Amino acid sequence: MTDVFRHAWWAFAQVYYDLRALAVHGNLLWFLTVLPFVPLVGLPASNALQQAVLQTEGALTGLQYFVFIVGATVTASLLAGPGTAGLFWVAQRYCNKEDVAPRDFWVGFRTGFWRSWILLVIDLFLLYGLIVGFFFYTGTGQIVIQALGFLSLYFVVLWVAAQAYIFPLAVRFDMSLFQVFRNAAVMALSAPGTSIAFFLLTAVILTLSVLLLFPCVFLTAITMALTATRMTEDRLRTFGFELFDSEA
Repeated sequence: MTDVFRHAWWAFAQVYYDLRALAVHGNLLWFLTVLPFVPLVGLPASNALQQAVLQTEGALTGLQYFVFIVGATVTASLLAGPGTAGLFWVAQRYCNKEDVAPRDFWVGFRTGFWRSWILLVIDLFLLYGLIVGFFFYTGTGQIVIQALGFLSLYFVVLWVAAQAYIFPLAVRFDMSLFQVFRNAAVMALSAPGTSIAFFLLTAVILTLSVLLLFPCVFLTAITMALTATRMTEDRLRTFGFELFDSEA
């Protein structure tokens, strides 16, 4: 568990000491690719979530909201998926002790463009399914069925933990989408302490990103990408993989 926070502290230090290469060439470019998510997905999703919590009806029904958010996710992910791949490409090169330049982000962006788009769409749809399942089951009013809703919170933690491995595996290895998600799930399940630590770290980072714009634009994404890359290397070594081109 402590290794997660050690990697996160190391990642933050690298961003601080190499601000131009990581914050500008990585985080800022990534932020520009995910910015369309705010008006297309973030605002409607927040409104729908608020209505679900308050059990109220607005101009749009829950189904209409869901259809709109699904369509907007597919559209916004055209930039955000490859952008996230570009971010992790930069993180991987840095962990390999290679120089990072703006072109590296665009290399990662272009490499497997459609694959990274589909990867992010599937990844987000899994999250949507867990959220919908939680509100569906907990809203039934029956204690036994409501328990299934709270069980879905466990899968939310697992989903967050798997984020540490999904894009590092996809960027570094030529795996199918099924293999990426399967291996990420196995790696998350096999180290529950590490998974919980990464979940807590993600919660703190997301809170800071919501409250303060500057970390979101320049710091948080690349810090998490570096942390996730190092975590993935650790887990792969645990499973017996030799990684000759990364820092031990």
